[in-house]
Amino acid sequence: MNAINSTEYVELKQSIYREYSRSYDEDRQRFVPAEALLKRIEWALEPLAPGQRLLDLGCGSGELLMEAHRRTGGDGVLAGLDLSPEMLALAKSRAGGKASLIKGNSLDGLPFSDGSFNLVTSLNLLQELPTDAITSLLKQVHRVLRPGGCFRAVIPCMADRSPASQAFQELARSRGAMEFRWPEELQELLTNVPGFTQKEFQLAASPAASAAARGKTSFRFFTGLVEEVGNRGLDPSQVKQSVLFFSARRGIGETYLGDRSLEEIRG
Repeated sequence: MNAINSTEYVELKQSIYREYSRSYDEDRQRFVPAEALLKRIEWALEPLAPGQRLLDLGCGSGELLMEAHRRTGGDGVLAGLDLSPEMLALAKSRAGGKASLIKGNSLDGLPFSDGSFNLVTSLNLLQELPTDAITSLLKQVHRVLRPGGCFRAVIPCMADRSPASQAFQELARSRGAMEFRWPEELQELLTNVPGFTQKEFQLAASPAASAAARGKTSFRFFTGLVEEVGNRGLDPSQVKQSVLFFSARRGIGETYLGDRSLEEIRG
């Protein structure tokens, strides 16, 4: 395995989200209020119609999949991929009868055949990936999308370059291999990914870091980051985060392999 797909990397991510799964119900609404989360999910699912096929990368506890099932009336194919067994267990308890849940690391490639999905979504995944892995992942997303299919991602990033924000960014990278990039850096990276058309970007504020700074969350990994910012003599309340909404499409004039079952589209 190369450095990106190393066992250590996977174990680190699984450890972080094993902890998060224990306080998930308590912390989720503190990081992102229910109304704001629903708006993110609705935006991500906007292109999805009944009878279509959806893949959610980093599906976590399955909220997006549950909303997709509600929107489509169960008419279509829904699949979720995540590397955390504990988060997948939450998803199974909530959406197991509505979607196929698959344990896997997106950095190892997507285990589906070409042209399998109308929509691929990703909420809070791309910041987990090394910069040089994002292009590789989006090539995989392009491959599994049908011609004209859409990719929609919500990506946490930093909002400013204050000393506190820069310290938080560095700590997240060193302790959790999380890349909370600057918005302009992230937009440039995604703009230069080949093969997609109709690329669109929207930036919005995020309350996640400020919630941790106020001691409102139980997720010790995240609160530990802002505590260390304070230990460095900086003001944790000055850590400002944003989220980037990214949408793009696979070109229409490309080969489409026809309808298949989920078992058939698994590579």
